[in-house]
Amino acid sequence: MLKIVLPSPQYLDSVKDAIAEYQAHPSPFDIQVVESMIEVLKDNFKTYFHDVENKRLGIGLPEGYVPNTTLWLIDDEKYIGSFDLRHELNDYLLQNGGHIAYQIIPSARRKGYVKAGLKLTLDYARKNLGIEKALLTCHFENEASYRAMTSVMKEWGGEEISPSLVDGHNEHRVWINTQAK
Repeated sequence: MLKIVLPSPQYLDSVKDAIAEYQAHPSPFDIQVVESMIEVLKDNFKTYFHDVENKRLGIGLPEGYVPNTTLWLIDDEKYIGSFDLRHELNDYLLQNGGHIAYQIIPSARRKGYVKAGLKLTLDYARKNLGIEKALLTCHFENEASYRAMTSVMKEWGGEEISPSLVDGHNEHRVWINTQAK
């Protein structure tokens, strides 16, 4: 059964497998997730869990950061990917990053997990944070992410807005309703 959950030690073995998979098949779009998830292997999960919980609660955030809930996409009790849900947007996130960032393990890509995980995360955003529309952005070169975002937007409603130029590259920007039409 496919679900999203808050990070939990019960999935630690599966997360360790995911980290090894990310490292064996590096992608420029996975760099941040691999670096943060390596913390899972340290301190027997405690450091990572403490960090994601503080981010969710908005405790000790660096200047310019907003509260963020990390959700793990789980299928049949196996870690498939992460969806990071930012609780609000600042000026930077309106151009690059948006409300939701996500990563799927290489072996699970092109199998519909991004779309399914986005829908679960959008539903979570509405039910738990009161977000009615979520902004998603992706690098112009990340065509798979762009297709997934616009596909969910077409199903659930929303709009694509003007791209933004960030750090020398263009970002697609799409607003998606957090409830299906």
